[in-house]
Amino acid sequence: MIEKEILVIGGGPSAMVAAGGCRMFYPNKSVSVIKKDADSMVPCGIPYVFGIMLDSVEDDMIPCGDMAAKMGTELIHDKALKIDGKAKIVTCESGETYSYEKLIIATGSTPKVPKKIKNYDVKGVYQVPKSPDYIRKMHKALTNTKRVVVVGTGFIGVEIADELQSAGKKVTLIGPRILKSSFDKEVSSYMEEIVKKNGVRLLKGERTTEILTKKGVATGVKLQSGTELKADAVILATGYAPNIDLAKESDVNIGEFGAIRVDEYMRTNIEDIFAVGDCAEKRDFITRRVSPVMLASTATAEARVAAANLFSINLVKSFKGTIGIFSTVMNNQAFGSAGVTETQAKKEGIEYIATVIKVAGKHPASLPNTQEQAIKLIATKKGGVVIGAQLVGGLDAGEMINMLGSIIEGGYTIFDLVGLQVATHPLLTSAPTTYPVMQAAQMLVAQYFKK
Repeated sequence: MIEKEILVIGGGPSAMVAAGGCRMFYPNKSVSVIKKDADSMVPCGIPYVFGIMLDSVEDDMIPCGDMAAKMGTELIHDKALKIDGKAKIVTCESGETYSYEKLIIATGSTPKVPKKIKNYDVKGVYQVPKSPDYIRKMHKALTNTKRVVVVGTGFIGVEIADELQSAGKKVTLIGPRILKSSFDKEVSSYMEEIVKKNGVRLLKGERTTEILTKKGVATGVKLQSGTELKADAVILATGYAPNIDLAKESDVNIGEFGAIRVDEYMRTNIEDIFAVGDCAEKRDFITRRVSPVMLASTATAEARVAAANLFSINLVKSFKGTIGIFSTVMNNQAFGSAGVTETQAKKEGIEYIATVIKVAGKHPASLPNTQEQAIKLIATKKGGVVIGAQLVGGLDAGEMINMLGSIIEGGYTIFDLVGLQVATHPLLTSAPTTYPVMQAAQMLVAQYFKK
């Protein structure tokens, strides 16, 4: 048995941030990371290896050994198979065992397997795991394909479809309305027009029931409507599930939606074992309900909280839940969302007020390359607390969603925002007279006093 002090299992963003945080907070403690693969991927960069980074797929790979060395941590190339929480021992695939003082589980997530789709696992059908070896093989296999069907209209599905189309493929995208969990219908509709304008065939509201095959190889898909589509490859971008196989074998409590149950300091029910990232249960910042959201920004926030509180409660401000903050780019248009959508507010029975403001992204609007910015702001009907925001604009507006996320997380009201002070510049922002955050807040205040 090899004795360790702080042990992290996993190699994604949350694992590496947790390891780095532990090294920073506890410089006298050794930090070791157990990870099977030599490399990791930038998860959000995966779609772009099929388009923008088509000729440089390795640019999305992170050599974990180099990263560990820079952080002053040890990288153990192995696969953890079992955790004995009572004895505080981790057993690995190699047969080696490691003892620990503190353990952080950061095993991430794996693609959901859509077993209801007949022949989902035949040759020519791909999912989108965060595995460097799998993505390399998938990238190579798709090189000579011409027709690709993408099933799933979440972020990964939409972005992969758009990238494949830009790389010269004929792409069909199948699923419900685009990004329906993160954007309201008017924003989704705008995205759908962009996707179709870029050449992607969008079959909205259709459901895939079968992968058509010939000699065990995918040749297309069959839809519930009976329509059959030919394809050289099929990509199933149907979401992710927490990777809890290791945790289930160690008596760590699992929550109602299949993730490791943790408290606000990321502690599990077993002493000295923490869990962070996609494998850990989330709660929505607004509704306090268990949330299926999986985001690197949320995962890394959890990792920092766990690291800071590993040996004692040092960071009294605990992790209060995910605000579900997302961003993406289509056709040089930035889209962002944070907090609840209007659809979610209705579903949760939240009494709310909402407005949409559209302004020029620079001032004066006649400046070259000026694009329109639109912000949707949602606040509680009583009290005016900001609970949701959605953004559409040029690339220069991309960071504004982070500002809006901080507003939501900070509990700001529309009355606070009316007097918000921001730096503006003709080439960088909309005008101080029409800055969309304050304009939207002012519109909501007017609604508030009319109620």
